[in-house]
Amino acid sequence: MQVIDAVKLQRNIIMYAVLAMAMVGLGVAFAAIVPLHAQMVQAADRAFEHGLDLQVEALRANVGRAGELARQVTSRSVIRDALITHNRGGMSADELRVFTADKLGDSLKLSHEMLGITRLGPDFQPLVAVGRPVPSELWSPANGEPPALGAPAQVEGRWVFLASAPILGRDGKREGLDVLLLDAEGLRAVVADVDTLGQTGEIILGRGGEAAKVFFPRRHGVAGLDDEVREAFALAVDDASPMLMTHPAGGRDVVLSQRLPGSDWIVMIRQDQGELHSNIDRLVLSVAIGAMVLVGFGITGFVLILRPLTGRLLVHTGDLRQQIKDGERTQKALERALEGTIEAVASTIEVRDPYTAGHQRRVADIAVAIGRELGLSAERLKGLHVAGTIHDIGKIGIPAEMLTRPGRLSPLEFDIIRGHAADGCDILDGVEFPWPVADMVRHHHERMDGSGYPDGLKGDEILFEARILAVADVVEAIASDRPYRAALGLEAAVTEIIAHRGVRFDAQVVDACRKLVDEGRLPLGPAQ
Repeated sequence: MQVIDAVKLQRNIIMYAVLAMAMVGLGVAFAAIVPLHAQMVQAADRAFEHGLDLQVEALRANVGRAGELARQVTSRSVIRDALITHNRGGMSADELRVFTADKLGDSLKLSHEMLGITRLGPDFQPLVAVGRPVPSELWSPANGEPPALGAPAQVEGRWVFLASAPILGRDGKREGLDVLLLDAEGLRAVVADVDTLGQTGEIILGRGGEAAKVFFPRRHGVAGLDDEVREAFALAVDDASPMLMTHPAGGRDVVLSQRLPGSDWIVMIRQDQGELHSNIDRLVLSVAIGAMVLVGFGITGFVLILRPLTGRLLVHTGDLRQQIKDGERTQKALERALEGTIEAVASTIEVRDPYTAGHQRRVADIAVAIGRELGLSAERLKGLHVAGTIHDIGKIGIPAEMLTRPGRLSPLEFDIIRGHAADGCDILDGVEFPWPVADMVRHHHERMDGSGYPDGLKGDEILFEARILAVADVVEAIASDRPYRAALGLEAAVTEIIAHRGVRFDAQVVDACRKLVDEGRLPLGPAQ
C-alpha cells in the first residue's frame, strides 16, 4: 500500500469523523438546552404570577379590613337609634352630638388604623365627628355621597384614605353614613415591597376607567400614568382574573394586572423581561458553554485517538484492539465529564440557598446506597444518582428570599414551595435521559398512603426510585441544618422514617436505610 494514498485516506476519515462528531454533539446539546430554557422560563413566569397572588391577597386583606371596620361602626344599635330619632325630629343636633360622640370615640379604638369617624345625615351633612376630621382633599359635603372606598392621598405628610358604610334602619331605609378616615401606610408598605423584583420591577396600585390614576408615587420617579399602565389598567377593569402581558405599549416589560375583588382598585406588577429571566439565561449560557467545551475536548481526544488508529488500520492493523480499548477509556472520561456538568447544574441551584448547599449531593449518595442495598442494577443506580443530584431543580423559579426565610411560611408561599417537584419535572421533561429522571423528580414527595404531592399517588403507583429518593430526602433534611432550625441528627431522622414505615414510606426502603445506619454505612457526609 502506498504511503500517499494512506495519508490522504487518513485525512479524509479524520475530517468527516470530526464533522460528524461536532454536528451530533452540538445537536444533542441544542436539543437538550432549548427545551430546558423554555421550561425554566415558564417556571419563572409562574413564580411571577404567584407574586401577584401574594400582593392581591395582602391588599385585599387591607381593603377588606377597612370595609369591615366601617360596618362594625354602623352596626351599633344605640347610636343608630339615636340618629333615627334625630331624623324624625325627636332629638336636637346638639343632643345627638353629645349622646353619640363618646360612643363613636369607643369605636375609634377598634383599630389603630382608624384616625377619625364622621357620622353623616341623610343629606350627607356632618352631624358628629371624633378623631381627625375628613380632609377636604378627600371629600366634602359639596361632593355628594362619599365613596365606599376612596383613593389614598397624602395629607399633612401622611397617607390616608376613606371608607364609608350606610347606616340602615330596621326597615332597611338608609338613615345616614359613617365615614372612616384610615391610615394608608399599610397599603403603601405592600406597594413598596419590591425586594424580589430586582432593580427594574415595581408594584403599582391604582384605579382604572375614566378617572384612572395611580395612588402612590412610582419607583425611580416614573410618571404615574404611562401608556403601559393605562393598557394594563384598561384590561383589568372588566375582568377580575389576572392579566399577563408581554411588552405592552411596545416596552420591554412583563406585566401582570388584576382588579381587587369587590372594588375598582387595580394592582399591577411589572418587571423588565431581561431581568426576570436573567438568572435562567446565565444558567443556560453556562450549561451551553460547558457543553461546547465538552464537545471540543471530545473532538480533540477523538482526533488524537483516530489519527494513529487510522494510520495503523491502513498500514498495519495489528494494534486495532488496543486502539478500541483507548476509545473506550476516552468514552468513560466523557461520561465522567457529563456527570460533572450535572454536578455543576446542582451547584448552580444550591448556591441560591446556602443552608441547603450540598443537600442534593447527599440525597443522591444516600439514595444510591439504599438502592445498592436493595439490589438495583448498576444502570438503575446511575439514573437514581442523576435524579438525586438535581431533584430540587424546580426551586430555580422560587425567590431566594423565600427559600432562606427562617420564619414560618404563609399558606400561599408553602404552596409555591410545594410546586417545585412538578416544576422540576416540567424543566426536565424535554431532556432525553436514558432513565425516567423527570418522573423521579416529580414524585420524590409522594407518599405510600397518598398524602404526598403533586399527584397524590399511592403504593406501587409511585416509581420505586422515587420511593427511595423520598426516604433519602427526609433523612438528609432532618439530619442537617435548615434556616428555621438546627440539625436534629441521624437518630431523629431514623426515628421519623420508622414511625411512618409502610404508611408514608416504603417498608423495604426504610428497612434498607435502617440497616445501613446500624452498620455505619450510610454516606450522610459532613452535614450531620
